[in-house]
Amino acid sequence: MKKLIFTLMFVLPTLYFAQEDKPKELQTTKECDLPKDFKEPLKNNRLKKFVAIDNGVSEKEVIIIRAQNGFGSGIYTVCVKQQPIQYQKMGTVFMREGKNPFNNAK
Repeated sequence: MKKLIFTLMFVLPTLYFAQEDKPKELQTTKECDLPKDFKEPLKNNRLKKFVAIDNGVSEKEVIIIRAQNGFGSGIYTVCVKQQPIQYQKMGTVFMREGKNPFNNAK
């Protein structure tokens, strides 16, 4: 009985971590393949201007594909050069998802 428990203790975690997830690259490239008649869910020129400056592109190259607005906050997914990027809004400030604006380490 002890051998069985000991064996299961090592086999089950190995099987759990051995499962293969779908690569994110395939999922993200499909996200920005938009139909020709796609209409943006939100007209937000401030967001487009911020994203354009942040990525060094023109505002016409920024396409908002998903928007979730809340009271004073929001999460937006935009396509820039066929790459989806997430931005969040806190108050009146936009920032790229996952970046810490208070981290000044260089």
